[in-house]
Amino acid sequence: MDKRVKKRRRRNTKKRKINRVFFFSVIFIVFLSLIFNKNKDRNYSEPVDYRDEYINMAKPIAIKVAKKYDLFPSVVLAQSALESSWGTSGLSSDYNNYFGIKSNSSSNSKDLMTSEFVKGKEIKINQPFREYTSINESFEHYGLLIGTAPRYEAVRDAKDYKQAAYAIKKCGYATDPKYAEKIIIIIESHDLDELD
Repeated sequence: MDKRVKKRRRRNTKKRKINRVFFFSVIFIVFLSLIFNKNKDRNYSEPVDYRDEYINMAKPIAIKVAKKYDLFPSVVLAQSALESSWGTSGLSSDYNNYFGIKSNSSSNSKDLMTSEFVKGKEIKINQPFREYTSINESFEHYGLLIGTAPRYEAVRDAKDYKQAAYAIKKCGYATDPKYAEKIIIIIESHDLDELD
């Protein structure tokens, strides 16, 4: 065989090998790209549960306040979730009021529309609510209120989160007839009793 022919064949064989390597490299890169983009899209398309985000954000504050005032952390956290609509209400996001605490003075308060139950009927009325500088201040004021006011002695004497939730309602914290049950449902559906 002629040397030139052999040389040409070797060049062609070499080119084919290079083409195969290039082809498989491209296929491999495309494959990795598809997998990466699929996983990337999955992460962005999964809904973020704002309830879990709220619990993770507020849990350390609730535990600290509950410990300071000898309250049930589960109740503190669940009540703040209920009152603030999991941190999404205007009262909590705009005024840092996570417990729906009303104000007795015109300073540091905002008049807002709220629902109250009067003789079993829900009505909408304008009420003055406390404004706080931070979520920490809101939780601290709640702890001070429930942890020291004579009116809430039954809450402090409760033996478990259920008794505490019913005591909060009975002591007049809220007018909603289902208030205690709503707190308990939040606690039990998110295993918050594990904090107590």
